[in-house]
Amino acid sequence: MRATPPDHRAPFNLLRRFAVVSLGVIGAIAVVNSLLLSEYVMQRMLTREAQITSEFMLNILQADGSIGYLTRQNDPELEKRFTGSLEHFITMPDVRRINLYSADRTILWSTERGIIGRRFDDNKELDEALRGELVVEGGRITASERDKPEHVGLNKDSAFFVETYIPVRAANRSEVLGVFELYKAPAALTAAIEAGQRQVWLSALAGALALYLTLFWLVLSADRRIREQRNRLIENETMSAVGELASSVAHNIRNPLASIRSSAELLVEHGQAQDREPAQDIVASVDRIEGWLRDLLSFSRLERAQTSKVDAGAVLQACFASHARGFSYRKIEPRVTLDGTAYVSAEPALLGHVLHSIVANAIEATPPGGRVSGSVHAVNGKVEIRISDTGGGIPADQLGRIFGPFFTTKAQGLGIGLTLAYRIIERFGGHIDVQSAPGAGTEFILTLAAA
Repeated sequence: MRATPPDHRAPFNLLRRFAVVSLGVIGAIAVVNSLLLSEYVMQRMLTREAQITSEFMLNILQADGSIGYLTRQNDPELEKRFTGSLEHFITMPDVRRINLYSADRTILWSTERGIIGRRFDDNKELDEALRGELVVEGGRITASERDKPEHVGLNKDSAFFVETYIPVRAANRSEVLGVFELYKAPAALTAAIEAGQRQVWLSALAGALALYLTLFWLVLSADRRIREQRNRLIENETMSAVGELASSVAHNIRNPLASIRSSAELLVEHGQAQDREPAQDIVASVDRIEGWLRDLLSFSRLERAQTSKVDAGAVLQACFASHARGFSYRKIEPRVTLDGTAYVSAEPALLGHVLHSIVANAIEATPPGGRVSGSVHAVNGKVEIRISDTGGGIPADQLGRIFGPFFTTKAQGLGIGLTLAYRIIERFGGHIDVQSAPGAGTEFILTLAAA
């Protein structure tokens, strides 16, 4: 069977990939929508303004009868009346120029006298208006726009324009008699359009930001959950391997260890004086190995504990009492402080195992003349068990790893004592916090629900 080569690619980072890709996609959608809506708002406002202007002008021409001039241009009375109406139109707000085209595209009248009589054949907007359509255009006048024939004579200071082509129909509305072309520089309308476009852009930006933050929060939560599940899966796989290892080691080593310990105990009791100290070392080493085996088996086979009402202070006192010899041997002062009676929901033997593990570590970390303290306090429906020492402390780069499987700084440690303690307290529905700094000692804080 061919071995699968290791995958050296960088691990997939869901959160980072989403943050980059979604920001680009949502940003692009927001920009496109803003552009489209801005253009729509501008065109709708320009069209509505053109419709109102068209209705106003045509109603005036119909009311005074001067519209007949387009079919009877030789009538002086109609010409005078029609010219008066045009002069009135020039006074409308924001109007800069008016051109009147006949049906054959010739300018009959204009505010720019120099172009009267000229014919403009290349004008698509005029063609559409002669077909009876109201045509509206608006924008900024660029160099190319200013060169258009119909823009000849326009004030050079006009940077923004609205160009409206208004068809003038006969009374039966079947024939287009002419076309009015209005150039406007509408300041109020321009301000309204720009305000509307700003609202569109701000709304799109706010919506895009809200959508991005909401999706980012959802993906962040999912990413955390996936990482937690991945870590638990790795831990379970590790525990499965540890269980198999522990069972094999315990089966093959425990019986020989029992024989070795029995022989060493016989030497301690009945052997020569010079043999007793080495025999005691053998007994201590066997006990240490036996403790490792118990930790391995407990670590790999820990089931959900059957909790009961436990006196946390009594368990802590019993733990300190069991380490009396260690305190005395290392010349360390033990101190236990109880704040009344505090009961927790736990399993006595497992809680004792946790406290024994933490106190043993504290004793090893504390130099002669130091102190190991334990206390129990009831706080807001919780019970805190604190165990502190005056040892050298834990470096900051190791503080976040001390509860990880097989992490240890001790030459003869397995690195599962604190991991097992963490798992036990977690199964009791509590948690463990650590406060430490190099040279300032270490404090473990176990928080459990009060019973």
